[in-house]
Amino acid sequence: MSTLSTTNLKNPSSSSNNIILAADGSTTITTLTLLSGTTLTSPILNGTISGTALASTSDVNGVNTTGTVTASTTSLVVASATGIAAGMFVVGEGIAPGTTVSSIASTTVTLSANANTTLSADPVAFYSASKILTPAVVGSQLCRAWVNFNGTGTVAIRASFNVSSITDNGTGDYTVNFTTALADANYACLIMGGRSSNDTTVATNGYISSQTAPTTSVVRIRTNNPAVAYTDFDYISVSIFR
Repeated sequence: MSTLSTTNLKNPSSSSNNIILAADGSTTITTLTLLSGTTLTSPILNGTISGTALASTSDVNGVNTTGTVTASTTSLVVASATGIAAGMFVVGEGIAPGTTVSSIASTTVTLSANANTTLSADPVAFYSASKILTPAVVGSQLCRAWVNFNGTGTVAIRASFNVSSITDNGTGDYTVNFTTALADANYACLIMGGRSSNDTTVATNGYISSQTAPTTSVVRIRTNNPAVAYTDFDYISVSIFR
């Protein structure tokens, strides 16, 4: 494998901050020096940023264990420290977003910030921040389609992704039409709904209609509440994961 420690580029494009180099897969470039003297120490080439590895599926899933910590302290005791390293991000109830592992000794993890909640053998997860994500390892965890729409009167989409339209089939009965078809119909469909603030009904339900099986291009849903069978909701949210 050949390594180019310094590469000078003539006439780099001044209209773009991106520099694309043609190189075979066995070449690693560690530093790029432009003729103006600017040095780029983290070039991207063949999926690698200065030697940073691609994330594996296990990296994406994280290290999952249970932890015990007292509120307003940083000492988190985990059931297992296997796979946990300094610099990893920590995710758990009452742990502020962005908290990382400052250090680790045996099964005691020192957090970079105080925990906001006392945990007693509750789930915690640790994620590496030094790996590059690729579609291959995160594809199955992405939201394939979502929509927020008004289901009363004339149905109206407020915002959406990969949803072309909503078909109003009747009271509390809607069909969500996908812009781009999914790989198959074996997706998970999360449905939530609610009435306007002046409605005294507090319990609401959303579910896939048994009248029409989900397909790669549409999913039919129903909304109701315990007091009235099928009900139009002011706020309906549908998310599709596959």
